[in-house]
Amino acid sequence: MPLPLTRPGNGWRLMVVLAALTAAYGFATALVGPPIFAPNLKASFVARPWGIYPHAFFGGIAMILGPFQFHRGLLRNRARHRKVGQAYVAACLIAGMAGLYMAIYSYGGMITHLGFGGLAVALLTTTGLAFRAIKARDVATHREWMIRSYAMIFAAVMLRIEIPLLMIATQGNFDVTYRIVAWLCWVPNILVAELIVRQTRVTAAAGLPAF
Repeated sequence: MPLPLTRPGNGWRLMVVLAALTAAYGFATALVGPPIFAPNLKASFVARPWGIYPHAFFGGIAMILGPFQFHRGLLRNRARHRKVGQAYVAACLIAGMAGLYMAIYSYGGMITHLGFGGLAVALLTTTGLAFRAIKARDVATHREWMIRSYAMIFAAVMLRIEIPLLMIATQGNFDVTYRIVAWLCWVPNILVAELIVRQTRVTAAAGLPAF
């Protein structure tokens, strides 16, 4: 049974703003290309345009669409929610597959290969399970996997917040920063997503609003 939702609060609005800013950077990356690539990553990106451009563009689409899947107004309109959800799933699958390909060649060696590769696998898995659940008409399970899926997409936001902070902490050492952020941008997101999932289960059992 669907969970009752309140009107989106300040946390949701902040999420939308951060998502929009990060998506804008992704679109710029896909449309402008090399002039705005990070210097350390430029060679890899230029060598693999069919990896970085779909990853940035479709990742941006998923970033924008995701928050509205948790919006009460959209949830009440089943046809619109379904169409947005289908677009979100398609964008996640393309971004995830492109991200998995790019992870093999990521800057920083095996640590970043595994970190970003793990993120891509987690995105593909959570999104796939969310899609399977809704096909089975298991709305509650679908919603939980969608929360986890968007937590993986939101790694792009966390990466851009964390890199400047890590650069300060490592005294400008980009190699160390990038190896850390390859994991830090998404592993804590999993934990936060699980806390949210558990909370929604409690509120649903009590008949309270989810957000």
